[in-house]
Amino acid sequence: MKTAFLAGAVATALLCPLVADASQSAPARPLVVGHSDNVTAFIAQHDGDGDGRLSWAEFDAFRRQRFDATDANHDGSVDVEEYVREFETRSRQAREQAREDQIAQTGRRFDALDADRDGRVSRTEFDASGERVFAEGQQALAKENAELAKSGDAATERAARAERRRGRMALPSAHTGDGFLALYDGNDDGQVERAEFDRARAAQFTRTDANRDDTLDREEYLAEFRQRLDRHYATLGGGSDKQTRVRFAALDTDKDGRMTFAEYQVSGRRSFDAADRNRDGVVDAADAALPPPAPPARAASGN
Repeated sequence: MKTAFLAGAVATALLCPLVADASQSAPARPLVVGHSDNVTAFIAQHDGDGDGRLSWAEFDAFRRQRFDATDANHDGSVDVEEYVREFETRSRQAREQAREDQIAQTGRRFDALDADRDGRVSRTEFDASGERVFAEGQQALAKENAELAKSGDAATERAARAERRRGRMALPSAHTGDGFLALYDGNDDGQVERAEFDRARAAQFTRTDANRDDTLDREEYLAEFRQRLDRHYATLGGGSDKQTRVRFAALDTDKDGRMTFAEYQVSGRRSFDAADRNRDGVVDAADAALPPPAPPARAASGN
């Protein structure tokens, strides 16, 4: 079972019941995010009033609500079974939410491919899109390679990015260098030759054209995507019971088998401070624009 998704998604740990947005058009708040490496997602998850700014008081109130909701027997503390149950529920809901979002986005992608708006994507339309994908993917890959060259160990960093990608709920995107490689680098040599790109695109068209009429309709296009997405989700597995229990043990600092809110907020304070990169007491767009601090050589996860 793959566990990278769970390992990278648990900084905020506990779940409160979903509350419907007042605005139908507002995007759903993330249910699970990384520690505080993605500041934009961190804000979106905890910013209750939607003003794009997250103070400690607002974050603390959100965490209190989550903690109380996870405390199923209302005894003022959270035991390991409550903790595991909560995270499994939130992870499942996050996947369902992400799946629907990705399918909707794929429908919009079909509409963009269907240049003549006849409800079908011809091979000509598909290939025209491929030209753009190839050009943009090569640009993204070149930019990423230049960034990796500065790291001093490009191969190790590339492998680390690939591992993180495998744990994400979204399928790879050709808009990023590592996603472009995941989709089209058939021989795993770290580059995408035109011939292997064309082979992969041709195979995708053939695979998607279920009725073999040399065009793709919306249902065929969505069905092929759903199949790939569901195969990817199967590699992620459900939740990682073992990892969740390890995280609980790390949070339960006095090792009495129960997590108090004070113990829980040790992790919360660390998450908030990591997201508040400019140290002004508020997490906002200014923090998202700053690079994350360099990670320690080896740090144990305590979230």
